[in-house]
Amino acid sequence: MLLTLLNADVQGAIFYKIMRVVASQSGGVYFLYGYGGTGKTFIWKTLSSDIRSNGGIVVTVASSGIASLLLPGGRTTHSKFSIPVPTTHNSTCNILQGSDLAELLKMTKLIICDETPMCHMFSFEELDKSLKDIMHNDRPFGGKVIVFCGDFRQILPVVPRGCWSDIVHASINASYIWDHCQILKLTKNMCLQTNVANTNSDDLKQFFDWLLDIGDGKLGETNDGYGKISIPDEFLIKDFNDPIQAIVETTYPNLLQDYSNGDFLQKRVVLASTKDVVDSINDYVMSLIP
Repeated sequence: MLLTLLNADVQGAIFYKIMRVVASQSGGVYFLYGYGGTGKTFIWKTLSSDIRSNGGIVVTVASSGIASLLLPGGRTTHSKFSIPVPTTHNSTCNILQGSDLAELLKMTKLIICDETPMCHMFSFEELDKSLKDIMHNDRPFGGKVIVFCGDFRQILPVVPRGCWSDIVHASINASYIWDHCQILKLTKNMCLQTNVANTNSDDLKQFFDWLLDIGDGKLGETNDGYGKISIPDEFLIKDFNDPIQAIVETTYPNLLQDYSNGDFLQKRVVLASTKDVVDSINDYVMSLIP
C-alpha cells in the first residue's frame, strides 16, 4: 500500500535503487539529501515495511529522540549502537563480538540513519570501525547497506566552545565516510503536492522557496555566516496592540468554534524561541477556551 503512494520519478526511483542493493547484499553507503517536506520519512517507512514483510531485519536510528519516534521501530543512534559519550577519533562502539547486538547487526539487511548532519562525524566513524570488526570485512561499514539522511540547512553538530569552522569540520561530509557515499536527492515538496487543491497553494510555494533561499544563502548580502534577512511584508503581522493576541488570532482564526476540531489544530502551530514565550501563548489560549 505504501509503495503505491510513492511518486515514481523521484521517491520510487530511490526506493528501487536501495532495494536492489539490499536484495543483492553487495553493500553500499548512501546519503539521501532532502529538505523538510520532500518525503524522507515516508521512504523509510516504505523500505522498512517492505523488507520486514519478507522476514528481513531493518535497523532504524536517528540522531535525536524526537526524530527517532517518527521511524518504525526507531531508536537513537547512540542508544542502538552503544556509541560512547564523548566520542573521539580513536573510540569504537561498545559492541562485543558474539553479543546479541553483534549477531543482530550481522543479520541486518539495511541500516537507516536519519538526521545525520546533527551527529558528530566521529559517531559514524566509530560505527564504521565496529561493523568492520563484527563482519570481518574491510569494506565501508563491513559491507552492510547503510543509508544516511538529512538536510545540511538544519542543525549541525554541537561543538562545545567551538567556532563555525569547528562545527563544519565535525559534520559527516568532512569525514572520510563521505568519500564512499552515493548522494541521492529528493527535490519535490510533497506538502505542496497535497495542497494543490487549496487556494493558497501559490502562497505556500512562495513561502517554501523563500525558506530554501535562506538556507542556501541566496538572500542578503555576501557574509561570513551571519547576515541580515529582510522578511517580506506578507509574512509579517504589523497591525496589533498585543503581540500574543495577534499571533493566536492569525494562526488560529475562529478558535472558539474550532478548538475541539483535531484536524483544525493539527494543521497549525506557533514556533516560539523560548519556553517563556510558549508558556505565555499557552496561558493566553487556555484563558479563551471555555
